[in-house]
Amino acid sequence: ALASLQDFAVTPLRIVEQARLLEAAAGSADTLGIRSGAIARQPALSLSGGNQQKVVLGRWLLSDPSLIILDEPTRGIDVAAKHDIYQMIDGLAADGVGVLFVSSELEELIAMCDRILTMSRGEIVGSFDRSSFDDRAILQAAFRETVAP
Repeated sequence: ALASLQDFAVTPLRIVEQARLLEAAAGSADTLGIRSGAIARQPALSLSGGNQQKVVLGRWLLSDPSLIILDEPTRGIDVAAKHDIYQMIDGLAADGVGVLFVSSELEELIAMCDRILTMSRGEIVGSFDRSSFDDRAILQAAFRETVAP
């Protein structure tokens, strides 16, 4: 809850209301499907990779963002954890949260995004809306190859 700690320090002395903080963290863990022991005692580093990734996402979600930037959010995690994270992302988008999703996995981008921008050498070199997703054209843009007519 570190990213939103100020929301739990509402007393005049800015003392953190620990019970409210733990309740919010437990709610976030439940929503994200984090499998762990006691939330206040189990270090995040002792969790599986997928659950660690969910902890990081949960930390930022407690701050009630209007935009969230996810850079390779599913790299190195199992299929079940990926599915949970995809559902969370879909839920955020449905709630009106802007999601900037960065991934090197084209299939993941095509499945998750409404729009794909390709970058090469620090420049945006292609823009594709869901109706024009074409994996070959996206890859050609990313590698700055000319698209044959």
